[in-house]
Amino acid sequence: MAIIIPGILTNDEKDYQQKLKKAEGVADLIQIDVIDGIFANNITVGTDVIKKNPTSAMLEIQLMVIEPKKYLIPLVSLQFVSRIIIPFETNNLLRETIYQIKNNQKQVGISLNPQTPINAASNLFTEIDLLSLYAGTPGFSGQKFQKHILQKIRQSKDMMPNLPVEVDIGVNFQTASEIAEAGADFLVATSALHNAPDFQLAYQKLAKLASNLQ
Repeated sequence: MAIIIPGILTNDEKDYQQKLKKAEGVADLIQIDVIDGIFANNITVGTDVIKKNPTSAMLEIQLMVIEPKKYLIPLVSLQFVSRIIIPFETNNLLRETIYQIKNNQKQVGISLNPQTPINAASNLFTEIDLLSLYAGTPGFSGQKFQKHILQKIRQSKDMMPNLPVEVDIGVNFQTASEIAEAGADFLVATSALHNAPDFQLAYQKLAKLASNLQ
């Protein structure tokens, strides 16, 4: 059984506000993508917009940035931010960044690009609260799910069964069940929800698929 997390990826504050309102109507946890245009070939709203728009839900901030430490100070002060995910591939003061987040009483996750092997990050598994696996190239929603991520989910669960695994990119009505069956705990859905005619019904459908109740 997996939990669906609505994702928000946008470079427009008004669009952010509209999507946030829809998402907080169905979920207790929402993921916000923050992209710097360098780590991934896209640019989104930043920490200023997140700070200006408090929410009744909790936020998970997915940092797709080269220098995660630069983004932490405004984020760790926000009560509605519960988890911050940093990219493994930056290798930029990674452990220091992990502990800066934890020392501010926030959960911390690391994300892995599709081509990064699980073993590369296994020495950090005991120090994090979440492993986030990209199932497509980070930076854009609506991509096709890369099937080899299913094996990466199983491998990470074999190595550390109690470490929650999240899958981001490619989560939709065709893939949600098999991702959950592979052992993922959280599935981030962005375009599958925001492009649906009815956001709430789409969320309910995905939630049933992810919990094997369809």
